[in-house]
Amino acid sequence: MAHRPYPNADRALRQLDRHTPAAPTLAMPECLRPMAESFARMRQRNQAIVTQFPVGEYQLSARRPKA
Repeated sequence: MAHRPYPNADRALRQLDRHTPAAPTLAMPECLRPMAESFARMRQRNQAIVTQFPVGEYQLSARRPKA
């Protein structure tokens, strides 16, 4: 039997996708839920701190400039 390539690339990709297992869905255990909530709060606080500084301003050191 001769090798016959697929005439349609979409059909070939669909055949390959048929054998691909679905991505697993994992539920977050109850013991990790407080940690996830604390990370969310920490992310919000960090975002609030970052927005206080103007974009593009570079400060070489934390020292005050001498007048």
